[in-house]
Amino acid sequence: MADYDLFNGDADGIFSLLQLRQVEPRPEAVRVTGVKRDTQLFKQIADHVGAEDRITALDIGMARNSAGLGTVLKTGAQVFFCDHHATGDIPENENLTVLMDASAETCTAYLIDQHLNGAKSAWAVCGAYGDNFQALAARIAAERGVTFPLGQLRELGELVNYNAYGLTIEDLHFHPSDLYERLLAYPHPMAFIEDAPDALNTLRQGHRSDWDIAESAREVHITNDGQILSLPASPASNRVAGLFANALVDEEPEKAFAVLTHLGPNTGGYRVSLRAPLARKTRQANHFAADFGGGGRAEAAGIDLLREDDMTRFVDAFTAAFSS
Repeated sequence: MADYDLFNGDADGIFSLLQLRQVEPRPEAVRVTGVKRDTQLFKQIADHVGAEDRITALDIGMARNSAGLGTVLKTGAQVFFCDHHATGDIPENENLTVLMDASAETCTAYLIDQHLNGAKSAWAVCGAYGDNFQALAARIAAERGVTFPLGQLRELGELVNYNAYGLTIEDLHFHPSDLYERLLAYPHPMAFIEDAPDALNTLRQGHRSDWDIAESAREVHITNDGQILSLPASPASNRVAGLFANALVDEEPEKAFAVLTHLGPNTGGYRVSLRAPLARKTRQANHFAADFGGGGRAEAAGIDLLREDDMTRFVDAFTAAFSS
């Protein structure tokens, strides 16, 4: 029997798995993860799974993994799938356990916190902060009696999330699996914060340096209801684009934002981080992104490749979708 842990390399995925494995250790589990948008992880294990195997999947989207999930379930393996993205059709299979909630104010780390009855809630607070659910993070802390300094938990969550943004693993400061393993050695976030300043300082310094690129973003299109900005092709842009989009919508919650990161001359076009207005009901970022081959949540979505010749259509559609 083999165990596989499939998880998003961002804060929500990492802190979800931390909670689970500190309560239900599986030290021999094969960890499968990657950059934030590398979520089709079932296809990486589909040819290796056997009938007695156990697979845990966290924050990777069932819809994007439907084919690989179907292959794995046919082997007779046991699958536990927890997520807060739209699922698509959920297979009916006695070997599949699903914990899903795609409502606006939740994240996978919070679902795992509920599943474990608050056994490791401080990690869930970090996961919620990292996934830009600040009100949810504060609510988890209040409901579960987490007394650690929330400012420090927020910084840890946001830095772990920042580390996942990149076009390739080489863009990242730490491989998400390695960063998870470092965190796993500590019983709670403050123990890590107090004992591992080297890792935190690496992420802090990288974030500060990358933010210079964000602040020089080129304005592509501006209206009263939204803004499209562009970053040049670089590893720093790849790392900071998502957090930059989060910061923009937090600062101006009445507006929608799209941050375009150029993919360079060999690929052409842009990768897009999209944020719907937080203060309005037009939370349809996922539907908008789907029209351009992307996906995500109603509040935050992404497009892996927006081609240059599709830019005019993108700007027009953005303006129409998010007008007040």
